[in-house]
This record gives sequence, structure tokens and C-alpha cells, in this order.
Amino acid sequence: MSAQPSLPAISETNHLPLSEFTQVISLLFEPTALLTRRIYDSRPFESYDKLLDRADELIQELSPLEQLEVVNAHPRIGEQANNLSALSRVEQGSRSANEDAVLAKWAELNRKYEEVYGFRFVVFVNGRSKESLFPIAEERIAHGNKIKELATGLSEMVEIARDRARKLQMLPASSPSPKI
Repeated sequence: MSAQPSLPAISETNHLPLSEFTQVISLLFEPTALLTRRIYDSRPFESYDKLLDRADELIQELSPLEQLEVVNAHPRIGEQANNLSALSRVEQGSRSANEDAVLAKWAELNRKYEEVYGFRFVVFVNGRSKESLFPIAEERIAHGNKIKELATGLSEMVEIARDRARKLQMLPASSPSPKI
């Protein structure tokens, strides 16, 4: 079993070469070269909160096509575990007794959502079960406002990144930071 990842100090992150900086940003956001490069070019940051504030601003400045690239970097809810990052696997939770039915429902919801909007559904799971998110997905599919939905998905991604940053910074300072 691999060690829980952690974030290096922001002062260290500010001085990392792009390849290592990319690994840090990929802990917060799912891997997206476009957003990572923009964040990298905006260094230095006083804190991870400031880094994420800037990431949010940068996302808003992206063209609609670039925003689609960023939102589509996020995995689908109910995705096969081997297609998820380690943090996404944890966030999406463990298997339930009716997991096959839940995953089938998510496959249907993801298909409908992507038919309506042309990009992936993103929601900050925040410890909720996959089943409890069905009504949220159904409501977001029903409203049909692509511009609002893209903004919502991107906002949810930033909230996920903020939550990950809080959790990854809470690891004991005495434990060595695993190589990223």
C-alpha cells in the first residue's frame, strides 16, 4: 500500500521545476497541463490558499474550449477504480452492497449529462455516498443551461482542490513527505 501523499511547503513548491510542480498540482486538480502551466507561470505564492485563488482566477480567464479541457480532466463519478487517481478513489468512497446498480446508474447519468452538455459532470462529493448525489446530477441535467453548468463544474473542481489542499497539509510534519 502506498503512503498517503502530502504537499511540500509552499516555499518549496514555488521553486520546483515544472515536472515536479506538475505532480504537486496534480494532487490538487486532476492532471491538466494547460492549467498547471498557467499556475506555474503565476508563481510565487504565499500559501496554497493563494495558489488556489489564482487558479480560480486563471480558470475564469480561459477560453470556453480551454475550460472544457480543464473540466474534462476530472474523472467521472462511478469511473472504474483503475481509471481514478488515488485521491479520487478515496473521495468516491468504498464499494456498497448495491455497487453494481449504483455504478450502472452513474453510467446512465454520466451519459445523459455528457449528451446534454458535452463535458463531464463534476461535483464536490465531500464524503457523501454516490447514491446521495443522484438527485444533484438529475437536477443539473434538467436545467439545461450549458454556460451555468460549465461554471458550476469548474467551481466544484476548485472546491475539491481546496479540500484536498487542506487535507494534504494536515499530515504530521514529522512524517517524511513522499516523493511525488
